[in-house]
Amino acid sequence: MSEMVSSVEHLVRRHPSGTVLFREGDRGQTMYVIRSGRVNISKRIGDSEITLAVLGPGEFFGEMALLEGLPRSAGATVVEEALLIEVEQGAFATVVRRNSEIAVRLMRRLSSRLREADRQIQALMSRSGAARALSLVRNLAGAPDAQGRRALPDDLNPHALMRRVGLTGDEALRVERVFARSGLLVPLESGRWALGPEQLVKDFLLYVEMQEQYDPINLHQLAELAGLDERDAAQIACRVLHARLAERRGSQDGSDAYGTYLALKQRFEYAEG
Repeated sequence: MSEMVSSVEHLVRRHPSGTVLFREGDRGQTMYVIRSGRVNISKRIGDSEITLAVLGPGEFFGEMALLEGLPRSAGATVVEEALLIEVEQGAFATVVRRNSEIAVRLMRRLSSRLREADRQIQALMSRSGAARALSLVRNLAGAPDAQGRRALPDDLNPHALMRRVGLTGDEALRVERVFARSGLLVPLESGRWALGPEQLVKDFLLYVEMQEQYDPINLHQLAELAGLDERDAAQIACRVLHARLAERRGSQDGSDAYGTYLALKQRFEYAEG
């Protein structure tokens, strides 16, 4: 992209934090290349505003509207004062026609973007907010360290993760507590966050899958049906769980699927931490 950037340096503009560059559904006539600062790319899904990415220097966005001639598929807002190279449709087409290397690099970047979009769509389709969050962070985490932990991108902390998958309020707090208590998300000395060992992640996703079979009503729904607050409902559910586990341990069926589910439920929902 450096050739294209150098040819349109005169189109650099400064935008303060909070500037809305475009909204989802707007007609698009401009592509942006970030010289400095950060830009949040977001999309509305239902009643939630989902952060798809936070882009930084050297990255570009807005190109799909130029290539397709369709309305913007997402919105863009400056979240840290930014210098942006703003490339209009005519200039963009001219540069791409004159330099095949730029076209190839652009296609590679677009391919990478599409793969990431597929991962996010797959994560967002899950019924479980925790599973959506974990699936997303699993795809974004880096290579494992000696302890099996995989560092997350600098801008992805638990709060940001909840926003990206559309979790808010009590549900977001509950998922954050589960992740912290079980070691699914751990803070690093560097200040970044990391995903826990892969086996732990697999166990949690198995638990979520089994939960839909054995516990179709979640704790929040149970509290509403029983007219209790969630703390009281959780205490009752914990006592019932311990009783069921005791029954399973005393029977010949302690290794069946339901017994496995109960053990996972105790591990992820009610373990002390």
